[in-house]
Amino acid sequence: MPAASDEPPPLDPALAPRPRSSAATTVLAVCAVVGVLWWGQRFLIPVVTGVLLAMLLGPLVYHGAKVLRSRALSAALSLMLVVSVLGAAGSSFSDQLLRVVERVPEMMSLAAVKLGETDPRTQSLLVRAREALQELDSAATGLSDMKIGTRTARKNRVTAQKVAATAGDNSAPFTQGAAQALRTTAVGGSGLLLRVLSELTIAFFVAFFLLAGGAVLSDRFVDLWSRDPEAHARARAALRESAHQVRVYAAVLLVTNAIIGLAVWTAFLAAGLPDAGGWGITAAVLHVIPYLGMAVLTGLGAAETFLAHGTLSSALGMGLYVVLVSTLVGTLVTAWLQGLAARMNPAAVFIGLVFWGALWGIWGLFLGPVLVVLFKIVAEHTRSAQRIARLMQG
Repeated sequence: MPAASDEPPPLDPALAPRPRSSAATTVLAVCAVVGVLWWGQRFLIPVVTGVLLAMLLGPLVYHGAKVLRSRALSAALSLMLVVSVLGAAGSSFSDQLLRVVERVPEMMSLAAVKLGETDPRTQSLLVRAREALQELDSAATGLSDMKIGTRTARKNRVTAQKVAATAGDNSAPFTQGAAQALRTTAVGGSGLLLRVLSELTIAFFVAFFLLAGGAVLSDRFVDLWSRDPEAHARARAALRESAHQVRVYAAVLLVTNAIIGLAVWTAFLAAGLPDAGGWGITAAVLHVIPYLGMAVLTGLGAAETFLAHGTLSSALGMGLYVVLVSTLVGTLVTAWLQGLAARMNPAAVFIGLVFWGALWGIWGLFLGPVLVVLFKIVAEHTRSAQRIARLMQG
């Protein structure tokens, strides 16, 4: 009989311990990923937007393909429907913005009248500040007389008088500066609009090809994930859950935007402002962009109220109302609905929103909430990242 071997039997590869990366390697990998996300945003933003749009329209395209007998035609019609909705919303917002811009000269005239009617003696803070600056200038002038002589001090006083005369007649520089600022804003806004439209066009093409490819393309993507049957099943579950959460996020966004639109419409109607319904639609459109959109609406609503009632208190009250409604609905209602659907920690959602906003700007604010949820789903279905998923749970 052959002698028994002293060597231990080989370990099963599935039971073998997996090598762990060091903390420094993990930190470097995270920094590299963040750098790639920032550097490649011109490519990643339209691609990610197209993938999310394809997940959102998947059921609609599936049922439409059964009726039309063509998945490509169903995808094209679904995307045309989305373009029509976006066009109507953008047209409503642009109309309101143009109305406000056309009334800017009237607002400035009214503000000038109100400022001229103000008694300067009632502005005690400004008076005290001016007197303090005058005393400081006198003290500095006396010190200058002692140290550098009367001749140099006289030159300083002449220079100060010229500066004061220039400050007293600063209407022309102010108007020139305002015109330059408006021109710069218009040029920058046009460039930003063209960039957004180009990125949306690419996103729609990406969504079309993904939707036209159908289940075959998703199956091939899952096959690239892993050949292990267990990992294959986890990848499929993560993909299905991600698509579901994208549709849930769209539903939550629709509900909260409708609530804010109704609240703004009611407030503008009660305040007697013109076109209250249009302002409600504008509020619903702007709330798509978290925080930034409502900041724009607050400024526009306050300006419209000031023009209608002619008092700063009414404008301030309307601005505070818009901020309060957007905060309550955007924070409490959205967090509650999103928490019920995705079981997310509100702090994790907010931190993720700040991260994506700092990384991708306006697109990051818009896509940030759903990207945080998708990251949690991927972490839940990945063994090495399940601790992060538990940290993000509500």
